[in-house]
Amino acid sequence: MTLQHFYRIANELFAGVLVPLGFSNARSRHCTFHRKTSSDVYHIVLPDPASRVTWYDVKVFASCPAIDSLFGWRFPDELRIPSDAWCYLSEEGIGLTQGRFNCKSEENMRRRFERTVGPLLVNVALPYLDHIHTVEDMIPWIKRPLPLGFALHFVGRLDEARPVLKQERDRLSSLGHNDREVAAVINKLEELLGTM
Repeated sequence: MTLQHFYRIANELFAGVLVPLGFSNARSRHCTFHRKTSSDVYHIVLPDPASRVTWYDVKVFASCPAIDSLFGWRFPDELRIPSDAWCYLSEEGIGLTQGRFNCKSEENMRRRFERTVGPLLVNVALPYLDHIHTVEDMIPWIKRPLPLGFALHFVGRLDEARPVLKQERDRLSSLGHNDREVAAVINKLEELLGTM
């Protein structure tokens, strides 16, 4: 199966389950489904094919502009996953166990989706996401320091946020890159630290 064929079939299959539940894949060049909660938190479901497009995994996570200063640039296809590797959909739930779903052929992909992936979306992914409506709800699931620092600052837990934000500012500053994204993040960190 080609990558284009995968995205065409995945968009069809995932839309059948997710669109009636408020998700959209608008603006996605690939197959990133998202829905926005009332507090600007986005629920993301991302079928992600392996390099040879013989299997794919599904990443399930929440993100928002408050914890990703580059959210507007990255949304929806290039978002960083705040929960890091604790985002995989599998029969064990959402976590480190990477469910691998067959897509060697369209027939295999459709059959596996109907038997396994579709029910996992409804019974595992959606209940997980339904518990995450605010930045505060996200904090227990955030594993990466930069979004954690932003989240803690956003909800007013400044004593916890300060050392994390300082560490991330120092780490990024030491990279010495002239990359505009890195510079934008450093500027945001400086701005936040200047108000604390």
